[in-house]
Amino acid sequence: MSRILFALFLFLLLISHASANGGPFAWLPLPTAAAGQGWQIGVLSLLPLLVIIGWLIRRIHPQISQITQIKEQKSVQSAKSVDFYFGETAVTIPLAAFSLLILVRLTAETAYLAAMIGLSWFVYLFLVNHPGWQRDWLWRVLAAVLLVQGAVAVAQFFLQRELGLAWLGEPTLDLLVEGTSVAQRDGQNWLRAYGLNSHPNQLGLLAMALCLLLWPNRHRAKVGWRWLFWLGLAAGVAGLLVSLSRSAVVGLLLGGLVYGLHRRTVSTPLRREFALPLALLVAGVLLFALAYGDVMAGRLLTLDSPLESRSLWERQRDLGVAWQLLGERPFLGVGLGQYMATAAEVTPEASLVHNVPLLIGAELGLLGLALWLLFWLWPLWRFALSAEHASATAVWLAMIVMALLHPEPTLYLPKGAVLWALAAAQWHSGKDLSSGHQRSQNAFTLSPSHPARSHL
Repeated sequence: MSRILFALFLFLLLISHASANGGPFAWLPLPTAAAGQGWQIGVLSLLPLLVIIGWLIRRIHPQISQITQIKEQKSVQSAKSVDFYFGETAVTIPLAAFSLLILVRLTAETAYLAAMIGLSWFVYLFLVNHPGWQRDWLWRVLAAVLLVQGAVAVAQFFLQRELGLAWLGEPTLDLLVEGTSVAQRDGQNWLRAYGLNSHPNQLGLLAMALCLLLWPNRHRAKVGWRWLFWLGLAAGVAGLLVSLSRSAVVGLLLGGLVYGLHRRTVSTPLRREFALPLALLVAGVLLFALAYGDVMAGRLLTLDSPLESRSLWERQRDLGVAWQLLGERPFLGVGLGQYMATAAEVTPEASLVHNVPLLIGAELGLLGLALWLLFWLWPLWRFALSAEHASATAVWLAMIVMALLHPEPTLYLPKGAVLWALAAAQWHSGKDLSSGHQRSQNAFTLSPSHPARSHL
């Protein structure tokens, strides 16, 4: 039950936009204090609590624990299925330190960030403690998410308007409203696809990360499920293209390069099996480029147009403001969640800096910046050269590229928190997902016979 509810929660979270009054997690609102601030928290927000209750029942009840252990042993899982794992040391320690720093800096205005941190840990710990589910079922959830997001995004791009999916949190998209993200086509504004997200760059981030997480599962997709894999991958690539996100394209190419460097030998029948779907996917990309090459060129290549020049100038301005704030308050920062208010004192028209490390440094000081960089670099230093961790390396580097150019890949936002958790769980699951062997010995564990055992 807990695994089914976790799959449902993850799917709904990734296909919806968490707006104040829309999206699945606002359905059937509960009477909470947030209602007075204009936010609606629906009954589906209780799904994580139900998952945790089911998880605890399974671990506490001896008969359920024994049944689950036998099933996992039959799935070639570790015999230590009753252990509680905290993941790889290189990931868990810096993430825990950064989370603790955020929690001690919370204020009444930023209390919601505790939920974002909790969300990230919830997804991360569930995955590293359920390697069988992660190997066999996570890719199906991600493929279904890509199908929904990609289909909505393509329809928005072709119709040049929203689809009326406000109940899923779809934003209002109007070419005449300032703030709507557009590209140029023949001197006219052309709507960039949002999907069910707050911005096209968030759609690009989501599609890029999920495509890279999905790709290693091409060998595991059985005949009855193979259609879901290829349709999900195609929808993800299509969603990324219509988002017209430059950095997402760069991130996807970088992740593909990592997979190419760590390529494994594939049997001839398997190569033939992949040939037709890959050819169709490439053909679809080429047809899109032929039909909308002018839009893509205007967005991806023509950086001297008035629209792109203004965007680049604004980003340079915001980078300068962030550096100034970091230089003025290097130790404590301006305070968690106080970046915009403080930046407005420097430049009234300042917006959020499009660089996650600088944003963290400006708000939390050099200590916060150092912990965030440690979270990025320690697992790369520890595992990046291993072919067993090619999936984790690919998505990790791709998300770092996005985080250097956009504010979306952060623990401050629901989808950013979930994507970092999914990527972090990949470091722990490299061997489990590739060969079904025992869990890595570079992981924290708690077991009944060793109350505080730690493999270091």
